[in-house]
This record gives sequence, C-alpha cells and structure tokens, in this order.
Amino acid sequence: MDETLISGGSDIELFPHRVPGSIAGIGGPKSRPLQVVFVTIADLPEGGGNTTRVKMLANAVAGRGHQVYLLNEHSLGITPRELLKATGQIGSVEYRYVLGSIERQFGLRSITTKLRAVLALLQAIARRHSRKRIDVLWLNNLSFYDMWPLTKLAQRLGIRTVQSYEDERLELIAPQQSLSGGLLALNGRLADRSCPHRADAIVVISHYLKEKYLSRAAGKTPVHLIPTIVDCNYWAVGPEPVTDLPTLLYAGCFGEQDEMENLLGALAMLRDQGRGFRAVFLGANRDADRVARVASDIRVRGLNTVIEMKGFVPLDQVKSHIANANVMLNIRRDGLWSRSGLSTKLSEYLASGRVVVTTALGDVVRYVEHGKSAILVPPSTTVPQIAAAIDQALVSPQLRDRIGCGGREVARTHFDLRAVGRKLEFVLDTVMRFHPSGADASVENHLLNRSDVMESRIL
Repeated sequence: MDETLISGGSDIELFPHRVPGSIAGIGGPKSRPLQVVFVTIADLPEGGGNTTRVKMLANAVAGRGHQVYLLNEHSLGITPRELLKATGQIGSVEYRYVLGSIERQFGLRSITTKLRAVLALLQAIARRHSRKRIDVLWLNNLSFYDMWPLTKLAQRLGIRTVQSYEDERLELIAPQQSLSGGLLALNGRLADRSCPHRADAIVVISHYLKEKYLSRAAGKTPVHLIPTIVDCNYWAVGPEPVTDLPTLLYAGCFGEQDEMENLLGALAMLRDQGRGFRAVFLGANRDADRVARVASDIRVRGLNTVIEMKGFVPLDQVKSHIANANVMLNIRRDGLWSRSGLSTKLSEYLASGRVVVTTALGDVVRYVEHGKSAILVPPSTTVPQIAAAIDQALVSPQLRDRIGCGGREVARTHFDLRAVGRKLEFVLDTVMRFHPSGADASVENHLLNRSDVMESRIL
C-alpha cells in the first residue's frame, strides 16, 4: 500500500486540478440527494448471483441518501417464475419490469422482446427525467443494443452515465453455435468496442475487468473497482450447530464456473474413506440439462444417500441453510469466466462466519488467505486436493471456528454494505463534479491504480 494514500491527503491533494467538492468527508457539506436510475437485466426480486450484485449496488447507493429507481428489461430466466414480481421494493429501491411482465423469450424469439424493452426504457427515462431530473443513469451489465441508445439519450438530456460489469461476457468466451448466440456475441463485441469510452465512469468487480475496461475506455473514462457487496449484519448466523454429522452446503446455479464433477468425485472419495457427512445443494439453472447432469452424477456415484438437492430457494431460506450448515463449498473451475468475476456467494459465506472451501482463482487470493480466512484449493484442482481440503474442515470444529471468524473479518473489511457505500459515494462524486464524458481520465486512472485509492483518507 502506498503510504501517501493512507496518511493525510484529501481528494484535492490526490486530484489537484479539481475544485473542492460537496460530498461529506471529501470537501464540504453533503450535496442534495442525487436521482439515480439503474437499468439492468435481472431476476427481481429473488434472484441470486448477478441479480444480487445489482440489488446490492442499488441499495448501497440508496444507503448514501440518494433516490434510486431500478428499471428491469426482463428476467434472466433462472429464478422460478412464481418468485418473480413485475413491480416491487427491494430494500430502499423501487423497481419495475419495464414491459410490465415477468415473461421472457429465448433464442431468436427474444430479439423482438429485447427491442420492445429498449424502446420502453427510452420512453420511461425521458418521462421520468421530465418530471424529476435524473442525475445519473447507471447501466448495469448491458450490451450494445441497449447500452448504445440509452447512452445517446442520456447525453442528449444531460444525464451522467455509469457502466458496471461483473463478469467477462459469457457470449464472448463460450462457443456460439446458434444464430441467436452469434448475434449476442456480436452485440458483446460492439458494446466493448463502442460504449466504454462514452461513460462518465465505469465500475467493475475485479482486477481482470479493471484492466480490460481501462484498455477499452482508452483513457477517457475513470474505472473504479467495487468488489462484491454484502450486508454482513444480515448474513451473520451465530455459532454453528452441534450435530452428529457435519453438513456441507453448496448454493449456486450449477454454472459453467462451478467445478461440480471434481467436487462430487471428492465427496465420493471422502465417503469411501469412511468420513461421515451430509450435504445440501441449493440452486437452479435455466439450462435444465445442466442440473439434471449433476443429479445423474450424484445417483451414479451413489451419493444420493448423503446429498440432498433442494432446487432454487428464496434468500431467507438460503440464510437458514447456511445457519444449519458447518462447511460452505465454493469450488470453481479454472477458466476466464471464473477469473474475471468475484463470487457474491463467496462473500455471503464469509460474512456468515462459516468456514469456506474455495478456489484460489482471480481476485479471491487478494482478499482471503489459506488457513486464516478460508481453505483454498489450487486453480487446476484435483479430486484428491478437494477431498483433502474438505476433510480438514470436517474433522476440526476448532479450525472451522477460527477460519470462519477470519473470513467474517475479511467480509466486514472489504465487502460490507456500509464500507462499499463510501466507495460508491466517491464514484458518484467524481461523476457529478469532475468528469465530463469524453474528457481525458488518465490522471484519475493512474491514481486509482496506485494500490487502489479507495483505501485512502477520502473514505
């Protein structure tokens, strides 16, 4: 850490070419609340993963006293439809599906729906801006077909824009064999080529994405690293239960990034060695075949006597399962998809105080340390390595408690809603006061890269 950034030093010293500001703790009394509108694609209100990311971003901004509204293009199609609602409130943030429906289409049939949603978004934003001036339009994980016209509208209306990204675009790294998949990949490439330099700020979840968008923005847009966001108070579950058999918990989407095959191999190995345990798997995927393959593998290995698959469950039930478990499983498959993001579920696990077995991929090792705040397996992990890591946790309640406490401290320091909210306030302050779209942002990005200026006195 550069000591010049953590002792003394205000934003005026860090950015001497800028005038004093108006955000509390940065340069004067707090300014008026901003009107911030998020646009995203998510499974509202109950989805996890990418949906959790945008929910926490929006609520962290609202928690700083700003007025936040969320417009959703359509669902992701992962969460069961009975848990989706077309309008509602998530924490302090009101949201609505812009087409008034939770229904969505896939493949080529989705194109018409997507274009209708973009038109509805343009109209909704223009109407809202005419009634109550929008200060910031926050475009979360969008593509070219929606981000380009929304950015052009914002520029015409004098609205500042923030773009945020949480993973590499899957359509760019996964083989695309269908016409609709090819169109999505083209949209992704056009978005990365044409949109980043038009934003007033970019927010990313990982160092991989920071480097990517520093390059894509060509020095014209500040890029801020905001990691996963969790409410540590919500996820605290107290001491682990005392049971005859320790319980392992996996909660996720059985996605491309999850190392399910080797995990199941490790559990079979532990069972064959006589190690007693039970496991609970939570989650769903819109590709039903992916979940079916996991269920089939469990049966083939004879693990159905120790593993219970419960499907998708609401957030409160996820928390209950964490409270009733002893060891959290977050084993990721090595690859660009895993390295480019940062697991929200990992941060929730850490915040709970339960011990986590996870993979040393991407930014994970920037936050947790093996044996102190998590049990880590190497990126190209093998079945015996996963089995040995899980076995460490199974045999020692004392180790689970010690590492779990270390993990919770990591979550409080780096991921907690209140700490990250201060970083987001800085992002909004720079957007509103400092950076007209298209200006040279090389000075900002240079300083933001110096061990991450977010750890400095501006917080």
